[in-house]
Amino acid sequence: MGSLKIDFAVGYNATKMVLSSFNFVASILFTLECYHIIGHLAILLRIRMLPRRDLVRIRLYFLVDALTVFITNFIYIGKLKWLATLQIIQHLFYFFTWDQSYLAKKIIDWSSLDWFSSYKNGRVELDSILGTAFDVGVHAINAYILSQYMSMLEIFIGVSISYMSIGYFLFSSKYAWSSPYSMPKWVQQRIRPIVPL
Repeated sequence: MGSLKIDFAVGYNATKMVLSSFNFVASILFTLECYHIIGHLAILLRIRMLPRRDLVRIRLYFLVDALTVFITNFIYIGKLKWLATLQIIQHLFYFFTWDQSYLAKKIIDWSSLDWFSSYKNGRVELDSILGTAFDVGVHAINAYILSQYMSMLEIFIGVSISYMSIGYFLFSSKYAWSSPYSMPKWVQQRIRPIVPL
């Protein structure tokens, strides 16, 4: 019975030591940054997209994205504030002018399945591509810097949670996120031709 108490105490102390060294703030921010990277890449590389009418409803995502960058760069790591400021201004502009300004409508159109269906033969929108690539770059830089504050276990957990979250939201048949190359009928019915701005 005495060895069981010792084993329990050793296990408890080991768990306590792991949890006390776990950097929760860096891990949460890292997980969010990875989620943003994967989500933006899915749109940039045309892997998963939403119909325009559904994309318009997720305006709040731009605020969450900007808030993640603000907390990471201004509060937690205190580095690259100039880069974060550019990204935050970009996202706040889209948030406040969502589906109203020319640029906001253009990024909504370009990011949607409606755009892909309307311009299958390709219509390059360099500003939308570069803006999204810039966003991916900011999140990637932040994730790299945050990883310096984390253990390999924390990095593994953060990447795994991001991957599972993306799998749940972007690859679930419950949501309208679809591959532009193979859309379910119910998603196709939500698509309308893009009206040039």
